[in-house]
Amino acid sequence: MAGQTQRQRSPRTADAPAASPAGPERRSTGLRVAKAPPAPKASKARAVQRSLGGSATVALFSLFAACLALAALHAVLVENQASLDDLVQQNQLSRERLHQLQAEVAHLDSPEGLTVQAQAAGLVPAAELVVLAPLAPGRLLPPGDDPFGLAASGVLQSPEVGRPAAAPPAR
Repeated sequence: MAGQTQRQRSPRTADAPAASPAGPERRSTGLRVAKAPPAPKASKARAVQRSLGGSATVALFSLFAACLALAALHAVLVENQASLDDLVQQNQLSRERLHQLQAEVAHLDSPEGLTVQAQAAGLVPAAELVVLAPLAPGRLLPPGDDPFGLAASGVLQSPEVGRPAAAPPAR
């Protein structure tokens, strides 16, 4: 081993790389460090991809805003429907009350209802039924000076005829 210097070999471990030769004893193995490839220029595909990413973001934001607007509109519709239901219920109650009042008026206007009202007011039924007939032509006297006075009503004697104009009703 004359002429060549001996290299000392250290025991290798699994984790440690082999010791590199130092100085002039280094041999050229023909390997060299590769240069980094040049940065690729922005191609049309990347521009379209970036454009699609921005468009997708805008579309998602728009979709979210539309869903939020629809939820608010739905809340307003539900509130209005509740008030509409209340109005319909009030209308139904008013109709029922109207039908009750119409039935009550019909009963009060009937002969039975009028009889009950008359008896409640203190009136009594007549003992006999009297039918009034019109006078023969020429028998009705023309009204006097005071057509609304007592003489015209038949309570007092009529001065033209000299007898009572009409007999007072018996009670």
